[in-house]
Amino acid sequence: MHRIIIAGLLVFFISDSFCQSMWFGVKAGPGVNFQSWSDGSFSNSSNTSPLFSLNGDLFVESYDEEKKGSLYAQLGFHTRGSSFRFLSFNNTFTDVQGFKYHNLVLELGARKPFDLDKEFDPYFILGIRGEYTVGTNLDNYLSFGSLFYPVNDFVREFNYGVTLGGGFETYLSELTNVFVEMSLQPDLSFQYMQPPLFNITEPWTQQTINLPLRQSRNLSIELKAGVRFLRKVEYID
Repeated sequence: MHRIIIAGLLVFFISDSFCQSMWFGVKAGPGVNFQSWSDGSFSNSSNTSPLFSLNGDLFVESYDEEKKGSLYAQLGFHTRGSSFRFLSFNNTFTDVQGFKYHNLVLELGARKPFDLDKEFDPYFILGIRGEYTVGTNLDNYLSFGSLFYPVNDFVREFNYGVTLGGGFETYLSELTNVFVEMSLQPDLSFQYMQPPLFNITEPWTQQTINLPLRQSRNLSIELKAGVRFLRKVEYID
């Protein structure tokens, strides 16, 4: 039901925007991604590390001639996840392995400029996100034969979260401006959720072990640069 509501809001927003003036554009840039693991399944020889990625979005935004605030909708491709640094038993080498979740991201939100009449005008954004995981790289680790690696069977395809951020924009012309934006994007749902597993045979030792609950939640920090174009509709009597 929540997917139908979000899709309906997006369709309404876009269809309504095409009847009046609106901004549209693209933004892209790097992201730093973390995952909060609420279990102790990884051994003491591993440390959670950030995962770096490139992300991009297409967006539409209502026309805010008086700079009181606008609504926006955007659709993008983002990579979430984290990496783990594994040390050998005698600390002679380090191996960094990244767990990547490739997500389509739909975001709806509001944008409020401070309207300080400066060359680079600041603004802030607040939004809600719905994400669908289209693929991961977790199958790359199946050959390792370890029960402590995440597997696709327990990846949650649909997730949601919020976006908080802000940036600076400058006008190139009446119909074009450019901006730089930074945002904090915490998830409110779990990207990965594996229930406790009992009497599992460890493939290397053939011993029977129990695995605790494992779950992780995404947190991303993104820096993007973008360009906006104004589609201006004028009514003539």
